[in-house]
Amino acid sequence: MTENTRNHRSILPKSMLWFAALCSLCPLWLTAAPATLPTTQPTTQQVQNTQAEQFFTEGRDALFRRDFAKAIDLLTKAAAEDPAKTQYRLHLARALQYADKTQDAEKLLNQILKATPDHVEAGQLLGEIYAKQENWKAVAALLEPLLKYRHDYSSYHLLAEAKYSLGDNEAARKYYEEAIKLNPDSAADHYQLGNIHLAGNFFSLAAESYQNALRLGLASPILHYKLGSAYFNLRNYFGNIATITVKSGSPGTISGNFYLIEPVPGQKDVFRAAPQNSAIYHVAKAIAEGIGDRPDIQFLRANIYLNAGRFQKAYDMYKQMQTVIAKEDLPLFFYYYAQTAFGVGQYEQYLSLLQEAIKLNKAAYQPTLVDAYIKVAEQYNQAGQLDKYIEYLNKAVDQSPQTAALHLRLGIAYEEASKYKDAVVQWQMVLDLEPDHPKRLELLNLISKHREKPTTQPTTRPL
Repeated sequence: MTENTRNHRSILPKSMLWFAALCSLCPLWLTAAPATLPTTQPTTQQVQNTQAEQFFTEGRDALFRRDFAKAIDLLTKAAAEDPAKTQYRLHLARALQYADKTQDAEKLLNQILKATPDHVEAGQLLGEIYAKQENWKAVAALLEPLLKYRHDYSSYHLLAEAKYSLGDNEAARKYYEEAIKLNPDSAADHYQLGNIHLAGNFFSLAAESYQNALRLGLASPILHYKLGSAYFNLRNYFGNIATITVKSGSPGTISGNFYLIEPVPGQKDVFRAAPQNSAIYHVAKAIAEGIGDRPDIQFLRANIYLNAGRFQKAYDMYKQMQTVIAKEDLPLFFYYYAQTAFGVGQYEQYLSLLQEAIKLNKAAYQPTLVDAYIKVAEQYNQAGQLDKYIEYLNKAVDQSPQTAALHLRLGIAYEEASKYKDAVVQWQMVLDLEPDHPKRLELLNLISKHREKPTTQPTTRPL
């Protein structure tokens, strides 16, 4: 290197020396640089998950398009790609159920619950399958343990249905009440709760539940019939009777929110009418909506008139239905028919019909015979027919000979009829039966007074 060269290089500024050095290395740096930047490769698991999610999305779309065969195929693939994803198998079970492959769905749901015992959705779906099979014991055994994980309407509803079907009305009542708290607009639950209350003779609660079912739109002839039965047992036969005007109305029919009982005499198109909250209205509504001319409906309707004191109408109804009453209902039928006969003044028929009831069910109706004789006796007593009064008091005594009160009453009747000897005998029997009778001294005095009196034979009281 010449002196001039050295001198020439020495005149470069020191600040440029580093750039010159870098430039001298450029060919090496350029040749060493990689052609492309490095990338991260997806794992096999990531590829499988992506594929499973795609199968699931397409399978779910097919399920809700009701293409169940395609849904089953795609969801089966999704579950195979990612067996740990419970959601895939749950949707597959739904698709199998919709496709009527119930056994496959049931098997799959049991597998889910075995692996995940607290899976409420799987339990509810399996519970629905068991409910369709009417395997109510399985429904109860499956869903009751799941309540500790979630208080859910569907679980309570299915459990209520199961317990009701198994005849456990108390448990069913509790579950229906819980279901209604979570879903107060379920008309069907209110109706079933009404059935439970009616069966338990909680008639006010039954009426309330049936009214809720009607309010929510559940209208049927049988619902009206049951509501009418609840009102009947609450002694709400005709409700607060109103007077309304109905053009061309007819007694015994429904007009709007009223049942037309009878026309008001002397007033055209004016009727006495029973409101909606009455037994007769809902029984008539059940008939109008097609429940049919069933004997039990006719029977209930006649009983309403009887208990409301409308004896002639009830008497006519009973007379017409005698041939259609079921054999097991005949004892009660004859008993009620007898009451209507008494109400219309047919006393002999009253006792005759009561005897028919006694023949069919002696244990239930034989004890009513004494009171029946007394009732008839009192009717004749009020009518001034003393001989008939004594006749039926004697029949009552024959049925219950050790009842001191009957002998006392008969003795007084004989005294009034001037049959003193017979009166003395009856009073003496009173003291024989009850030596410490409250009227002992009075009776002893009467016996002493009438013992020697002659007997006459009046048959009626003087007017």
